[in-house]
Amino acid sequence: MKIMLVRDRNVLNNNWLAYLANLFYERGHEVVIACDTYKKLGVSAPGYELNPKVRIANVNGKTSSALVNLWHKLRSPFPSWFLFDKLIKKEQPDVMICYFPKDLYNVTRFQHHNIPIVQMIHNYPPVLFHKILKKNKIIRTLYKKSFQQVTVYQVLMDSFKDKIDAFFNPHHVEAIADPVKQYAEGEMVDLNKEKKRIIYVARIEKNIKRPHLLVKAFAKIASDFPDWKLEIWGMSKYPAYENEIKAFIATHYLERQVSLMGYSTDVESVYRSADIHAFPSAGEGFGLGLAEGMSIGLPSIGFKSATAVNEIIVDGHNGFLAEDVDDFAKKLKILMEDKELRIKFGANAHKDMAAYAPEILMDEWENLLKQIVKK
Repeated sequence: MKIMLVRDRNVLNNNWLAYLANLFYERGHEVVIACDTYKKLGVSAPGYELNPKVRIANVNGKTSSALVNLWHKLRSPFPSWFLFDKLIKKEQPDVMICYFPKDLYNVTRFQHHNIPIVQMIHNYPPVLFHKILKKNKIIRTLYKKSFQQVTVYQVLMDSFKDKIDAFFNPHHVEAIADPVKQYAEGEMVDLNKEKKRIIYVARIEKNIKRPHLLVKAFAKIASDFPDWKLEIWGMSKYPAYENEIKAFIATHYLERQVSLMGYSTDVESVYRSADIHAFPSAGEGFGLGLAEGMSIGLPSIGFKSATAVNEIIVDGHNGFLAEDVDDFAKKLKILMEDKELRIKFGANAHKDMAAYAPEILMDEWENLLKQIVKK
């Protein structure tokens, strides 16, 4: 089967996309990633390097011609559906998998083909589609025509299957979670060796990821644990927000205990350096960073109200779910004081993540793609 993965920009910076493409290729499929970026494709993180047999078709990339490059640069801000139309006619894929609604638009606008399309939903559906529903009537109409060409929507949790607005014509919705890297028991993080370190691993962003709530929760108990540290790991994109966090740290005299560590290309080593993974997100489509930390054997803490997080973390079994910041601090303290409980939760988390093993989820993908291509 020839599979075309469509992702407009930031292709290689998206570790999960490269991972999925590689898994499809390893299953014997021909895989091409269609994108539109005049700038660099990005750099894969270690462990997520794109297989060289997976082709990248960049409809607007740099060439050896200065004149062509000038033309590509000038047209790069504008819609490129006509370039994707040309690429689709050339490649003739059996199925297309679109990463974002914009990618769907690029492969459907003013195009006439009967290639089945999977529209991925990488978030809680109402969150992802909110911006489209707020657009003006003309834009909504254009997008609606594109969504009418979707063969199947792929969501990440079973509980999300009925959360797609009727506007988007969700006649067929399948739940397939993100594949999570698995570790043998001998490869798990060693929780017997206490590091006295709490980590947060996700992008540093205020409205969804909310690491400031973790810092506030830690501040409530920090004086009781002067030898414990909290490390915030994530990509730096919002300096004003980071300055807010740093100001809070300084105001509460936490400089020796709380640190913003920046982006790591070796996240596995970050997981192995910790005793607890704290995940204060407001909600996720799945929470791959959370799941990978649990797979390696870390106990986790999240909020009860956080979509996906409140399904991956089972309260009192593989971690804790908190009602609010005060409760977050309370449950963080319980874990910090009890090494045996951390070991128990970590072992349970490791076992629970086996349900998301790549071979299991890729079987689900295989069955879905065979079904829609056959139709």
